[in-house]
Amino acid sequence: MDAGKKYLCLHILGFKKSGVSFADYRDYMVNVHAPLVRDLLVKYGIVDWTMTHADEKSPDMFDNIRDGLFSNFAPFDVCVTIVMPDIDAFLRFKTDPFFQGDIEPDHDKFADTRRSQMLLGWHTPLIKDGEVVVQPPVA
Repeated sequence: MDAGKKYLCLHILGFKKSGVSFADYRDYMVNVHAPLVRDLLVKYGIVDWTMTHADEKSPDMFDNIRDGLFSNFAPFDVCVTIVMPDIDAFLRFKTDPFFQGDIEPDHDKFADTRRSQMLLGWHTPLIKDGEVVVQPPVA
């Protein structure tokens, strides 16, 4: 990523399909869905794409940090993060015939997309690989 450029970030806060285990959900997303999607994301200029999956142990682990400041464990099963140069990159991705014919319908195999929520905002990396990457002031 160009350190002097502002990037847009889409967080997809998703849920697994009913009856799918946490392990099967993560396995499908990482080993089947991701290989289907990744080259098309790169084609349209996506610069970063990550997934964070919760599992059966996540709520109990969260209890270790729960306090007055960190008190609410989010109900989502996954947080998918897509960093892009602009909204047009994602719009081009979504209108590609391969997305519409193969990627979009693949979601029905593992995800409850009716419950998904999205957050779109500006991506500001502050620490990467244990190193401070941005010093104030940030534009």
